[in-house]
This record gives sequence, C-alpha cells and structure tokens, in this order.
Amino acid sequence: MTYLYVAIFGACGAAMRYWISSSLEQGMFPYHTLLVNIVGCFLLAMAVQYLTTLPKLSRNLINGLGTGFVGSFTTFSTFSVEVSQLIMKGAWFYAGSYIFVSVMGGLLSAGLGFYVSSRLIQRKENRENVD
Repeated sequence: MTYLYVAIFGACGAAMRYWISSSLEQGMFPYHTLLVNIVGCFLLAMAVQYLTTLPKLSRNLINGLGTGFVGSFTTFSTFSVEVSQLIMKGAWFYAGSYIFVSVMGGLLSAGLGFYVSSRLIQRKENRENVD
C-alpha cells in the first residue's frame, strides 16, 4: 500500500512543483526552486512530527505524503543544476546567495515546521486532558 501512496502523492507533488515553477516569473535568480524547497522542508518536518501523532493516519499514508508528495515537490537536482548554471555564467554572487539562502532557509523552515507541530501536539494534548 505504501508504494501506491508514494505514487499517487508523488504525482501530486510533481504537478504542484510544475505549477509553481511555471507560474512564477523566471529570472536570473531561481525563486521558484527556492520556494518549493523551503516550503518542502516545512512540510516534511510537519509530516514527520505532527502527522505521526494522529491515530487515524496510517504509517503508509504518512510515508506516502513525506516520500511521495514532499519528495517529488522538492528538488535537489534542479537546485544543483541551477547553481552550476549560475557559476558557469559567472554569476558568483547569485550562486553563493542561492546556496546560502537555500541551506539556511531550509534549516529554518524545517525548524519552524517542528516548532509549529510541537505547538499543535501540545494544544491537542491539552484539549484531551480537559475532556
């Protein structure tokens, strides 16, 4: 069942990434890839931490969301090619900025995802203790 979830959510993640990439204006700086990678870091952190606390969601479904949707939504290979292209064009500042913002933005976004999911888990536990 996990393979089916990965395939279905993978198709959805790839389609969403394509839609975002084709919707945003293409310029010297690859904002579209940066955006999907940073959002993907947040979503994966949420899936890893928060979704696993929901008893109605199976591990197969959560793995499908994380590996399938987020895995196909984000793209390290496109990031690598875009950095290489910037370097080959001599756009060292853009290449360095892209690397720095991608790494730091990804880490901060994942941290934010873990923080938000921790707060949601805490809120859920507080409601359960009141009931």
